[in-house]
Amino acid sequence: METLQAICIALIQGITEFLPISSSAHIQFPSLLLGWKDQGLHFDVAVHAGSLVAVLLYFRHRLVALTIGTIDGLRQGQSNQEFDLTAKLILATIPVLIAGFLFRDVVAHAMRDLSIIVFTTIFFGLLLGFADWRTHHLRKNGHIFDDTNPSFLVALAIGCAQVFALIPGTSRSGVTITAALLLGLGRTQAATFSFLLAIPVISGAFALTIYDLTQLDASFDILRFGIGFIVAALSAYLCIDFFLKVIERVGMWPFVVYRLAIGVLLGLMLWL
Repeated sequence: METLQAICIALIQGITEFLPISSSAHIQFPSLLLGWKDQGLHFDVAVHAGSLVAVLLYFRHRLVALTIGTIDGLRQGQSNQEFDLTAKLILATIPVLIAGFLFRDVVAHAMRDLSIIVFTTIFFGLLLGFADWRTHHLRKNGHIFDDTNPSFLVALAIGCAQVFALIPGTSRSGVTITAALLLGLGRTQAATFSFLLAIPVISGAFALTIYDLTQLDASFDILRFGIGFIVAALSAYLCIDFFLKVIERVGMWPFVVYRLAIGVLLGLMLWL
């Protein structure tokens, strides 16, 4: 793998991991346009590790508070806001862990089907647009979105929606934010819950990739690994910061329009 390829793919992965625009759709462009081959499992480990470090660092204060609150709740035998949110994040993670284990081979096959990516990029982009339009309409009519934790039922529903992220082109952050908006959460609350929910999911994907790597006799390129990790971590961190700062002002429609453009472009490359 060339250094330029490593930088470009790590940058794409880092940027698209947390924005609702589908990483699997974007990863297709380098191979389609430049004929780049798959980057290999070592590089997958690097970019997953970079993305995980980025979200852990960005929410480090929130995570410390969640940890302390959860420990206090367990010790005292009663719930508090942090313990409550931790329980809901765990609950929301269960569906995708089960589905990922059961349908792992199917998902791996679907990754190679560009027509699926085209459809899901466009369809789930439109669904995100509808969810954001509804949220904007509610706020315009005086509805106030509180900053409390979602209910257990809402958290579970968001977790079930996250299963669709196993389909390439869907976008994990996109589908969880869409579900959260449709279920009554505000934009910032929806995005924050989605990003916190990414931590166990990315950790699981990271662990699974590590396991796959142990089953292979693959060469290790420390330079490419380092590039992938650093570029993915920096780009992912900046994207989280950017998204949370602008989401209330710009909403989701810029990302919806971008998804539609990407979906149409991939479709033209596939069928023309």
